[in-house]
Amino acid sequence: MIKLRYTGEARQQLRDIKEHIAKGSQKNASNHLVQIKNKIELIGKFPFIGKVNATMNVETIRDYVVLGYKVIYKINKNSISVLAVYKYIDFDETLLDI
Repeated sequence: MIKLRYTGEARQQLRDIKEHIAKGSQKNASNHLVQIKNKIELIGKFPFIGKVNATMNVETIRDYVVLGYKVIYKINKNSISVLAVYKYIDFDETLLDI
């Protein structure tokens, strides 16, 4: 399995997701975040599970949809960088620092 690394932006986005859900239920927020992270872990086993990101159009930058969130990640030589985790309408992909 390839090591996953989360960028600062991706970590903040996950915190924001949890915080938003926690407004309704802290327990649901924690459970939902665990589910998201478990699905993201599949990228470490299957790096090409996602499709090539249409905005970047680079073979090593891919999209993977997890529970209604788009995960953008970059396949590096010895690791995978999770660049962003967001709802489709909430983010401008051209702003990613790659």
